Amino acid sequence: MVTVLLSAGWAHRGQKTFACHEGTVRDVIREFVESYPHYRRRLLDDDGEPLTYYNVYLDGDLVEATDRSRVAAPADSTVAIVPPLAGG
Repeated sequence: MVTVLLSAGWAHRGQKTFACHEGTVRDVIREFVESYPHYRRRLLDDDGEPLTYYNVYLDGDLVEATDRSRVAAPADSTVAIVPPLAGG
């Protein structure tokens, strides 16, 4: 299984860690939203494709938005979804 981590700011009811099946990063995000639909508006567009405004890390390495459909997230890996931060 792939571990999906969310930041505390996006955690629903305090849950920050989830499990999904292995696949591409795109597939993991889509499965995550299928299992937890209240995250849909934050993570997927109207066509069900991952939005590009948030960062995704696979085992600590940034996965660019253009690479999410081809980078594999194998079993025992960690996908961290990090919302954009604003400030100065």
